[in-house]
Amino acid sequence: MKIRKYRLVESGTETLAVLDNERWIRIDSYAEETGNEELKSCSDELISFLQYYEAHKEGLIQGLHNAAVSSEVTPDMEEAIPFQPLLYRDFLLSDTHMINAARGLVKMTMRNLYPIVKGYELIFRRPFPRLKPRKAFYDHPLYYKGNHLSFLGDKEAIAFPEYAALKDYELEVGMIITKEIRDATEQEGLGAIGAFCILNDFSARNVQYEEMNSTGPCKSKDFASSISNTVVTADEILPCLYKLKTTVIINGKVAATGSTECFQHSFGAAVAYASKGENVYSGEFIGSGTVVNCCGLENGNFLETDDTIRLEIERLGSLTNTIV
Repeated sequence: MKIRKYRLVESGTETLAVLDNERWIRIDSYAEETGNEELKSCSDELISFLQYYEAHKEGLIQGLHNAAVSSEVTPDMEEAIPFQPLLYRDFLLSDTHMINAARGLVKMTMRNLYPIVKGYELIFRRPFPRLKPRKAFYDHPLYYKGNHLSFLGDKEAIAFPEYAALKDYELEVGMIITKEIRDATEQEGLGAIGAFCILNDFSARNVQYEEMNSTGPCKSKDFASSISNTVVTADEILPCLYKLKTTVIINGKVAATGSTECFQHSFGAAVAYASKGENVYSGEFIGSGTVVNCCGLENGNFLETDDTIRLEIERLGSLTNTIV
């Protein structure tokens, strides 16, 4: 099921809506139409609605097929960001991305060293040793905690800070948690994901290099991230989760392509690791880490002011932002 949040332009009233064939059905109007008070109570709150969907899936889907025309989204409504995360964790699940990004960072910031790295890799046909992730990466998934209050939605402008000399993006799969877990198994971790969306993790790479040598990313990333306005329920994505094609488009031109088959650690393992010794709560948001080749450090296509970047993930839709 595909879900969006809409806002009445005049009143500011918000409601979730779901796609039924080619119709977007307002949950508030449908709940009113059917006299469903439980559904009405979660008609504007994504996490509660996803939990309701999980418990009443078949009946809800069938009922929406028969929804009246009066429950459809109307032209006086605009899309809104679907939710604001309770907490944000961003993982690194692909060693290929980490190696490629490290190589790109050397090329951009340590130009005297880059020929040595390139020469080594040409001769020995393997990554330069210092580019490879730490051993801990192969033992368990790695993540950092980002700013959960700086998320923007589709078509919103992204303002990089003045200190961002190297403006980058990262195409990721976003996981929306709808079940509270602690010390979960991999399967339980996967089961805690209620829906997926597209995540763009914007980065000031010139600042990130310094931060990664100390406490980890903060000023290099905390200024903004964006998520797609369309959210897709887990039951629709899980069967093809590691087969989704991805595309980065900058100013109308394809800058990179990739696939979600690139990850060393599973999404379930990532969520389970986050729950080790602590609670992971419904409403948290978790990023997969970058899909291989889908950031500027890897593909060489960075952002400039006034650029428009569009991320596409098969079955999840698209996410577009303009840099200001």
